[in-house]
Amino acid sequence: MSYPTATQISLSAAENKAASPHVVVVGGGIVGVSIAWHLAHDTNVTIVAEDIGGTATPNSFAWINAAYGNPDFYYEFRHRSIQRWKQIGDELPGLPIHWSGSLNWNMSPEELEDYQKQHSSWGYDIVRVEQTEIREREPELELDSIPDWGLYVAEEGQIEAHIAARQMISDAEARGAELLKTTVTGFLKQDGRISGVITAAGEVQADHVVVAAGVGSVALLATENITLPVTGTAGLLINTKPTSKRLLNGIVNAEEIHLRQTLDGRILSGSEFSGGDPGDDPQATADALFAKLQSTLTGGDELEFNYYTVGYRPTPDDGLPILGPAGLDGLTVAVMHSGVSNAAIVGELLSKLILTGESDTALADFLLSRFNERTR
Repeated sequence: MSYPTATQISLSAAENKAASPHVVVVGGGIVGVSIAWHLAHDTNVTIVAEDIGGTATPNSFAWINAAYGNPDFYYEFRHRSIQRWKQIGDELPGLPIHWSGSLNWNMSPEELEDYQKQHSSWGYDIVRVEQTEIREREPELELDSIPDWGLYVAEEGQIEAHIAARQMISDAEARGAELLKTTVTGFLKQDGRISGVITAAGEVQADHVVVAAGVGSVALLATENITLPVTGTAGLLINTKPTSKRLLNGIVNAEEIHLRQTLDGRILSGSEFSGGDPGDDPQATADALFAKLQSTLTGGDELEFNYYTVGYRPTPDDGLPILGPAGLDGLTVAVMHSGVSNAAIVGELLSKLILTGESDTALADFLLSRFNERTR
């Protein structure tokens, strides 16, 4: 009995891929990139985006978590994404992801107790920590900024999402994916189904199109009379200049201030984890937040303000992701807030749906059609 050689196996895989559908992914943020990266393992992909890293992704706090205040099915979805991010980290050495855990007390004591009770019952690794342990975990926090107790979630992490997006794009390109840096203005259609996209650089034929362009998805889908109930919610984050001193070991979700230290040494902070309201004067808002940051850390006076960003989070009307068929054959949509947390599982499940037609049961909760059903 003879067995195929490694060369024969490689050629067979290439032939199978050549016979696979061509998928266009619109959007270079972490969600679109994850979808494209997953697809590139098995099929031909073209990523169309003006900017690698997208618009919201580089202006994100980039905290990977399962969050508080969500229904159990959404918690399960986000928790699956945490696990998938860990697998991707193993598959892509050097991915800028750090499983640092998070400390939390940006709620009333009653809300904290409910958070711990509920998520513990769901299996989340969340525990109560007293002030002494908080100080041990984050010795650079000013004592008067630390409460008597808080919650610690060991399995949460942080990622430099815009850098990760570029790394995943590069890996997808190494697998044969093509990157087009241009703008999509509309869709090609044939026999009532989507057959590609129209870009500023010309037409791109495709067997399937995925729109994962954040807030930009709204106007793009409107060209086909598809209503996407999504708004862009502004969030301001400040960045200090890099410091060589380790001021934070993990994520701190404190009262009216969220902060973490990036891999290059900057302190990234917002009044909420997704960025606070910029107000009428964003610079004044940034200055006030920086002053609060300085008073929160023992070495705060040595920090130097660098810049602030205002990102626009794509937020569906009911707060839940919109994932799956967009209403036309050959067209899939993926838009959500918490794109960084969800990107890993979204990429895995939508690529499987597109390539095999098999829909994971979790996707049933996030279909665009749910909004139509509510208006009947």
